[in-house]
Amino acid sequence: MVTWLLPLASVCAADDYLSILEAEASDTGSRSEATPEVVSQKHRKITAVGNSKLIESDLSFEAFEEVLDSSYSGTHFLYMKLSSKSRMKVYRFYQEDNRISSVREEIVRLLASG
Repeated sequence: MVTWLLPLASVCAADDYLSILEAEASDTGSRSEATPEVVSQKHRKITAVGNSKLIESDLSFEAFEEVLDSSYSGTHFLYMKLSSKSRMKVYRFYQEDNRISSVREEIVRLLASG
C-alpha cells in the first residue's frame, strides 16, 4: 500500500542532493584570484588556484576522506555510495590529480560504470 510512495521519496532525496551539489559547485567556482590562496581548516589546507580548488597533496586515506566530508559534503555523499575498492581507486586518483573538480569527475565515472 505504501510502496507507491517510495519513488517519490527517492526523487525528494535526489532534489536535496542536487541542491547540495549545486551549492558546493558554486562555492568552488567562485574564486578567481590570480595567485594561489591557502586556507587552513582544522589542520587541512585547501588551495584555490584560479577557478579550480586543490586538496592538499599527500593526505592519508583517512585525512582525504575527512576533507571530503568536512569541505565537500555533496561529493562525499556520492563518494560514500562507492564500494571500498572504488573509494581506494578515488584516493589513488587524488594522489595523481588533487583538483576537487577532477576527483568529483572520477567519483561520478566510477558510479556510472558500476
